[in-house]
Amino acid sequence: KIKFNIPNSSLVEFKIYNSAGKEITTLVNGKLSSGSYEVNWNASDYPSGVYYYKIVSEHFNDTKKMVLIK
Repeated sequence: KIKFNIPNSSLVEFKIYNSAGKEITTLVNGKLSSGSYEVNWNASDYPSGVYYYKIVSEHFNDTKKMVLIK
């Protein structure tokens, strides 16, 4: 589970990338109202390692690193 906040209502894209920078999945792609959200990433098909998630909206852009340990 990954938690995030949206300060203003806007179009939001939430994507996960592998350590090579290849996009592996899109968890959110649409308009969200302001507020707190939680998305589930089913990582059962992916090996342990470093991944990145990127949140892009009209007023915000952020990339964070995460480590998947199985």
